[in-house]
Amino acid sequence: MNVPLMQSLSLQLAGRYEDYSDFGSVAKPKAAIAWDVIDGLRIRGAYSEGFRAPNLEQVNATLVTRGNTRVDYVRCEADLRAGRIASFDDCNANVVATARRAGNPELQPEESTNWTTGFVVQPQNLPDFLGRMTFTADYWSIEQTGIVGVFGEGNALILDYLNRVEGIENPNVTRRDPTADDIARFAGTGLAPAGQVLYVDDVYQNLQPQTVEGIDLGFLMSLAGTRAGDFDFSVNASRLLTYERGVSPEIEALFAAREAGLINELTELPEAESLIEQNGNPKWRLSSSLTWTYNQFRVGANATYVGGVDDTSIRGTDGNFLRVDDHTLVNLYGQYSLEGDGPFGNTRLRVGARNLFDKNPPLADETYGYMGSLYSPNPRYLYVSVQKEF
Repeated sequence: MNVPLMQSLSLQLAGRYEDYSDFGSVAKPKAAIAWDVIDGLRIRGAYSEGFRAPNLEQVNATLVTRGNTRVDYVRCEADLRAGRIASFDDCNANVVATARRAGNPELQPEESTNWTTGFVVQPQNLPDFLGRMTFTADYWSIEQTGIVGVFGEGNALILDYLNRVEGIENPNVTRRDPTADDIARFAGTGLAPAGQVLYVDDVYQNLQPQTVEGIDLGFLMSLAGTRAGDFDFSVNASRLLTYERGVSPEIEALFAAREAGLINELTELPEAESLIEQNGNPKWRLSSSLTWTYNQFRVGANATYVGGVDDTSIRGTDGNFLRVDDHTLVNLYGQYSLEGDGPFGNTRLRVGARNLFDKNPPLADETYGYMGSLYSPNPRYLYVSVQKEF
């Protein structure tokens, strides 16, 4: 059409609608665009919304109990007002709080907003010795809301502390009737006596948001018809830029109460945190491959790299999380193809090795001593395969 800077323009629109008996209907859109500006330059982008329905356990699980040592902050407040302690640092009000966790039939789906933008460059009219090249770069972002989880018995006790300061109670915290010692402890503090914690109801809820962002980079090169044969090379890299888990509106309300001085500044509230390089979230992942073909011979190699992470389930003597080292895995194969007719025609013989250097996965505090979400425990594996086409 002779439009400047417009070799082509493609637009895709789609939508998805589903109706669930558990929580109702969900409708989500998707759109994608690809703009070829000139030969060898494409700009692309996509936007979509998604959801994840609560699973059967989160909706229907029967009662499961968990016991953890928590601080009953309202007792600390009583001791502080009565002058028995000078600071919450001096408080000794630890209790074993039993959390009664159960499914919640009122759960809503987790929802997400996803978008990507990037470009593809394929240089034109390169010298023959440079072959064909393709460069890609894409930025992507995923924002999730309503992630299903539990509020936590520790947070429930802090909310109960705030409620009792305001003259009410947290209905999810069940206590014994105050004893004579409890009544004496709270006398003259302006707080209603609070008995010992029996249990905390902690059903699954739609809680904190989460944001994940990253960049994907790619390079492909193909060199064909040389005197030494054909060469194909590729490398792809993924860099995690952001992996942040925020706090729920209920926790934000507790932060606001602490800022306003309604609850003590030394209450321990969960804060938004970065999950980059924690557990299954390495900062860098890379993969590359190289293939050489000469007549009926082919040799191929590929390598994958996973960056190091912290195993947050265990700390060292220095107080830091256990560091799980980065890891590189290399595979190699050689192949010969028989052509022509006859019983051995159109046959491919391949000999190869997976995990060429016999590297073990890095040590981690997991069931089998390694992180299965990142690494494979398979040792060096040699194989021979024969494939024939009829």
